[in-house]
Amino acid sequence: MVLGSTMTLAHSVPSWATGAATVTDLGVLPGDTVSAAEAINNAGTVIGASESASGVLRAVRWNRRGAILELPTFPGDMFSQPNAINDAGSIVGESGAVATSPTAVRWDHDTAVTRLAAIPGFPVSAAFGINNHGVIVGFAINSANQAVAVRWNSDGTVTLMAPLPGDAFSQAIGINDDGTIVGVSASGFGVDVHAVRWGRDGSPVNLGTLPGDIDSEALRINNRGTVMGIGVTTGNQFSAVRWNRDGAMIRLQTLPGYANGEPGGLNNRGATVGVVLSSDNQKAAAVSWNPAGSGTAIAVPAGDTFSGAEGINDHGTIVGFAGPSAGTTHAVEWRMPGSGT
Repeated sequence: MVLGSTMTLAHSVPSWATGAATVTDLGVLPGDTVSAAEAINNAGTVIGASESASGVLRAVRWNRRGAILELPTFPGDMFSQPNAINDAGSIVGESGAVATSPTAVRWDHDTAVTRLAAIPGFPVSAAFGINNHGVIVGFAINSANQAVAVRWNSDGTVTLMAPLPGDAFSQAIGINDDGTIVGVSASGFGVDVHAVRWGRDGSPVNLGTLPGDIDSEALRINNRGTVMGIGVTTGNQFSAVRWNRDGAMIRLQTLPGYANGEPGGLNNRGATVGVVLSSDNQKAAAVSWNPAGSGTAIAVPAGDTFSGAEGINDHGTIVGFAGPSAGTTHAVEWRMPGSGT
């Protein structure tokens, strides 16, 4: 069953596309009120979360025809959130009795759910990335609120990823098929945060910050080695940033009337999408960025003033959310002509 409606949009399409795009409302689980899509793989499978009126998040999967399916949790778990999916359909994320104390989980293509190996002394964990070889990355947190980056290897072993020299915290967030990992290193919780890249040997490299920024975070890496993340100024203003393969770092522009920018998806062709937000966070717009960093709004249905793009696959299909306000969004999919998935 296809949820929602489809409408043709003939303006403000992403800069790499020609012709019209279609946007599909992917809907919510029965009885829920809000949803958002988080990622899409190259087979066209979409993952995200559906939220009840009481604020409970549940992990969901949409097939390429738009049918929604709730992903199972363990007995006693009330909260679940998927964060990444690979091309084989394996999904990783987090699940728990409450959102503040989840553990990292993997859902296989048949939706069977497995808790990832626990890290002794770190009761809280979350998985944020998975590559096409089944290697998973994320982080674990101990009772002192200290975080350590984690790599769950495909053979079942676990590797802890060290922070930069002198730092005490690390978090792994993205991984590509070469096994290169990106994330953050920090001296304290939210203090002196540095975007980092770990090689296959686990050694961290500081990716640096742009002039005027005090913090940076690396969130995505594609198979070409392009990295996408966030730069933060002293005034706590944030913007999407990109590190090219040669190490050059550029700031991705916001749109007129929007103060901040945040990246969402990066595909293997280098297409970059995300969201820009007003200074009061009451307005948000889905955006695509060209290689030079210029932004273009992605069209949404009339009346929707809060939207964002969270994922894009190699065919150019984009997923995210749109609605009249932050509390009334639905998961949406933008599909380009001829994209196939």
